[in-house]
Amino acid sequence: MQASKPEINVANGETITLPELSVEDKERAISPEMRIYIRQGLHHPNWIGWPNANSDFNQTGVLIQALDDQTARALLVIDEADPLNTLAVLKFAYDHLGYVLHIDHATVARQLSDKKNTTGDVIPETLPSMEVA
Repeated sequence: MQASKPEINVANGETITLPELSVEDKERAISPEMRIYIRQGLHHPNWIGWPNANSDFNQTGVLIQALDDQTARALLVIDEADPLNTLAVLKFAYDHLGYVLHIDHATVARQLSDKKNTTGDVIPETLPSMEVA
């Protein structure tokens, strides 16, 4: 990765900064397992165009969509240290493979909400309902 940590402009006027990678992160990015993850998982021919082909968003906090056999877009990243590190590792891995991972105006950086779900406080009669004829 680059020596400086540039800010990347993403959707909704937000910016993210990918962290510097450790030696271990870089080794993981160029590992055979990562190559298999990207080539046979994210870029599997049957899943081109489908977001989250590996169904691992709950573990990674990053949602990737393969656009073709060597190009993908980061659609969503949770704006926290671990998901941003995962995205940085993926970016390094894509660069190493000669693939393209777009992180840009179509990438949404989302904060996790600390608020509790308040729908339990709503009285059921106030919710919209369908009338059956």
